[in-house]
Amino acid sequence: MAGEVRFRPLEESDFEQFSSLQQEALQLAPEAFGSDYESYQALSLLDREQQFEALLHYPYNYVLGAFVDGTLVGMAGFSCEHTKPKLRHKGRIWGMYITPDYRGQGLGEQLLQRLLKIAKEDAHCEQVLLSVATTNQSAYGLYLKAGFLRYGTEYRALKLGENHYVDEHLMMYLL
Repeated sequence: MAGEVRFRPLEESDFEQFSSLQQEALQLAPEAFGSDYESYQALSLLDREQQFEALLHYPYNYVLGAFVDGTLVGMAGFSCEHTKPKLRHKGRIWGMYITPDYRGQGLGEQLLQRLLKIAKEDAHCEQVLLSVATTNQSAYGLYLKAGFLRYGTEYRALKLGENHYVDEHLMMYLL
């Protein structure tokens, strides 16, 4: 991979790059997200900006970006239920996406490791959960390699269109 790689939390000034990458992700990998491209497109620019700012400012919510030469090429989020005493030991990784030209170069693994460090050191979580489409073998392999365990499968987790369903592996990592 050519260029300088940096990982950092997203900031309000990253909105345009985030929005562009989010649209790409929803269009190219609809089975990977609960949100859909059409709904995102239907939002006004102001609504998109407000949603993005809410992501950045919600307590114990982290959105990391992978930047190559200043361009956002990957992202992933982490959140935990800090307000619920019985659940605050758990966190969730969500929204993991690397643009196709940068896959297979270790960016996903590095994003994942940084989120696990945040989960342990900043959010004081004891376990991290995620879900991944059963058809996404590369992401599933990445999570297994990182030490995640599969504890189940949610059948028909997402519905795409009239008759197409996406099953998801449910995975956890003990910190």
